[in-house]
Amino acid sequence: MPLIVEPDAHGPYAHPGPGYDFHERTVSRHLVHRASVSEVFLTGWQATGPYDFLLGAQWPRLHGFYRLPGDRYHDPVLMAETIRQAGLLIGHAGFGVPRGHHFVMEDLSYALGPDGLRGLAITSEPASLMLAVGCQDVRMRDGRLVSLRVHIEISRDGRPVGHGSGQLRVIAPSSYARLRGPARQATTPPRPPAPTAPELVGRAQPADVVLSPTLRPDTWLLRTDAGHPVLFDHELDHVPGMLVLEAARQAAQRLRHPEPVVPVELVTSFDRYIELDRPCLVQAVREQAPDGRRLPVRVLLVQDGRTAADCRLLTEPLEGPADGSADRPAEGATVPARREPFDGRPAGPGLGSPRLPLAS
Repeated sequence: MPLIVEPDAHGPYAHPGPGYDFHERTVSRHLVHRASVSEVFLTGWQATGPYDFLLGAQWPRLHGFYRLPGDRYHDPVLMAETIRQAGLLIGHAGFGVPRGHHFVMEDLSYALGPDGLRGLAITSEPASLMLAVGCQDVRMRDGRLVSLRVHIEISRDGRPVGHGSGQLRVIAPSSYARLRGPARQATTPPRPPAPTAPELVGRAQPADVVLSPTLRPDTWLLRTDAGHPVLFDHELDHVPGMLVLEAARQAAQRLRHPEPVVPVELVTSFDRYIELDRPCLVQAVREQAPDGRRLPVRVLLVQDGRTAADCRLLTEPLEGPADGSADRPAEGATVPARREPFDGRPAGPGLGSPRLPLAS
């Protein structure tokens, strides 16, 4: 695959001409490490500088997994998956990383733009997006990409809808085999435990729930279903990063049940691989909120007594006025919230140190 990051000898990179349609078709699924074409969100790309790129992306009107209750807005977590795919595409097509090499996402973040969820409104057509990508901290060794950080501005119909970033590291197949060891190739994930009730975590189907209740109301077992068609789109020897993000989102929703909320900002650092064959705890705690409407939640994923991933989400109500009145209890009768079997038992202490290595 040719490198395209060297400046043009005849002048600066040309901007896309009127004849190029960024949304005509998806890019090759191999460039974004997806087995299913339906899970490829990137639809076009062009280099606009030695470390700058312009990408097209498209989200379906309704995704089978990444969707919010009510189907009025696109799920912001789609931004995380789109950013992930953008980093992989640029690594392969922009910097010539050969097929078969592995990418490690060391951190990932996104935040909605000034229009908030309104910028992600579902309309009568798929959401066609443009991604302006700038690469920083690009490290090369012997002409090969070692690592980089992507900063991405996402727009829709010329209006900004959000931004994000991610740090990627490239690992050759031989190095990956040494890093992971032969035992991981033979790992068979155990049968996933019983899920938390779907309505408690904002899900409609039990198969889409990634948390299983424990004796503590703020702690769950990570529910890893290697047969899930989206989270495990292809065979993996470890828990995928998007499952980590989904666990954080569901844990945050569980803390705010029965009010449906959406993660309008998310920052995640990945410290180590989460193995498929050993239990992993998901621990969540509310953090201090500047107002009653937007609530920050911190989520840790802990395996073998060590933190494997650290997430911070900013959640806000999916519905309700922006003046904060939705945070006040309504007068009159209310429907009791459903409780998990272990709800009401004494909760343990919080999650300890608030320090989080931010992704951007």
